[in-house]
Amino acid sequence: MSVLSVMSIQGNPDELVARMKETVDPVAARKAPLYGAISSTVVRTGDGITIYNLWETEDGRHRMADDPEIQEALRKAKLPKPAFTGYEVLSRRTAGEYAKELSRRVAEEVWTAGKLDVIDELFAPSYRGWTPTDGEIVGPAGFRELVERYHSAFKDTKMTADRLVAEGDWVTMTWTARGTHTGELMGIAPTGRDVTVTGVQLSRIKDGKFVEGYGIFDALGLLQQVGAVPAGAPAHA
Repeated sequence: MSVLSVMSIQGNPDELVARMKETVDPVAARKAPLYGAISSTVVRTGDGITIYNLWETEDGRHRMADDPEIQEALRKAKLPKPAFTGYEVLSRRTAGEYAKELSRRVAEEVWTAGKLDVIDELFAPSYRGWTPTDGEIVGPAGFRELVERYHSAFKDTKMTADRLVAEGDWVTMTWTARGTHTGELMGIAPTGRDVTVTGVQLSRIKDGKFVEGYGIFDALGLLQQVGAVPAGAPAHA
């Protein structure tokens, strides 16, 4: 279970933060990931600042405080020795985690399970998407048409979210899709071949739904696997 540590320091907030940025922050940026730091927030109070640090474990925050380089940086900054109070975190949900959850649902529920009704839940009416292979995708109906197009060619489609990275209201998903070519695709007759394709989807979320998206996938690799393009052909083919 993650832990939130809290420490208040009295003094001029601007001066305290300036000293931290000059001496402590450069060292903390290197050391914090080693000890399982998740985030750090400094807020202005009536008589100084309060620091909120989120950690993966209780042990990690203590090891960070005992690190000789951290202690030396605090001495240079003329800041007090760390005296944080730790609190067990019972629940935590960030915008980035929510964005990752939505992306994961698209991969698992829409593309893999074929639950097309979920699209209306996840995509805003104003949604606009684009891919170099499929062009503009307008609204939930446009995304549903995209999914149906590939499902008709690959009935047993399974997509996995390989990596998810979120920042602000944007989320990026690298994905891998697998399926058997059992239906017509771009005028190509079914081949019965197993196909594996990788791609990247960049999406923006607003008010809990996808409103914008840009995708790209290995279209050349797909065509090579169904025999429409010779293996080893250049990308422009």
